[in-house]
Amino acid sequence: MSTAVEMPRLSYIQSDGVIEKWHLSPGCKIKSGDCIAQLNIGTAQIDLQASEDGTLQDILHPEGAKVSLGTPIALVNTTKNFNATNVKISPLAAKLLAESGLNISLIKGTGPRGKIMANDVKRAEESQKNSPAKKIQTPPIPKGARRATRINDFYLFSLEANMAYLAAISTPIAVQCEKLMGARYSVFDYVVRAAIKACITAEGWPTEKEAHVRLMLDKGDKEVFIPSAEKKTIHLIAMARLTQDSAPTDESPTLLLCDSGIESWQAKDDISPAPLAIISIGGTTPKTGIEAGRPVSKLILPVSLFINAKEISDTTASKIAAEFKTLLENPVLLLLN
Repeated sequence: MSTAVEMPRLSYIQSDGVIEKWHLSPGCKIKSGDCIAQLNIGTAQIDLQASEDGTLQDILHPEGAKVSLGTPIALVNTTKNFNATNVKISPLAAKLLAESGLNISLIKGTGPRGKIMANDVKRAEESQKNSPAKKIQTPPIPKGARRATRINDFYLFSLEANMAYLAAISTPIAVQCEKLMGARYSVFDYVVRAAIKACITAEGWPTEKEAHVRLMLDKGDKEVFIPSAEKKTIHLIAMARLTQDSAPTDESPTLLLCDSGIESWQAKDDISPAPLAIISIGGTTPKTGIEAGRPVSKLILPVSLFINAKEISDTTASKIAAEFKTLLENPVLLLLN
């Protein structure tokens, strides 16, 4: 199976990054954690690491290239004993291939010199759908998310959660909030509660680690620390956000959560030891989708979820990402204890 390696989206402030150096060339064998390339995104220099064992099949952009975040920059083949050195594939085909989970060795390219084009992947995917065989993909990937990228010993998931249901039920909740605390829950409060719940309930999460949470708000001007946050309801999380003036600097959080407009990847550098999870959000965007042939209004919240690869397995990281997205799209679950 081939996997597209994308220019990672560290936050939703930056729109592109630069490939400073490729450490490997096509045909090289790689192991999980090996450094593939050095990238520059904004002011951050990062090491792009392999998420799985395999072979670096193709480099889609040269050194020095400026590439939009989320764009495939290389292709890794994770099928054992497959010689991918002579296989060429277009960037769009690489993206479609990664999303489909198909094995590149089964796709015949119709482009120049056998290059695999987007239509080749689409035909293979259609053939796969009509086949009785089932696709298997490991580790599991949350629906609506790209495959995890590994950078500097963190797994990165780029999620898009539909917050339309939250918007639909927010008015009666807001009325009750005004009565209880004189203010309303914010979208960020729901994000925090969802992150805590997804982490502590995931099989494989270190049970000895309490969910000590640090929140970064107001474009980094305000920090809030919530100890043992796994015991806090969304109401108590909101109260901490509203009433705390500053966070203690000597407390290391298990989870770091950053509101929109904050460079979460750089914020982690001041924390030792590194958090087990880092979450940052962008701004919500209205979007119309088609479901069952009918237009459906959506409110998309982009989320960057980083999971510490030194402490958490790739399978557990994927489960956390999947549960996190599910909770964001079902906010009633977050109002329960």
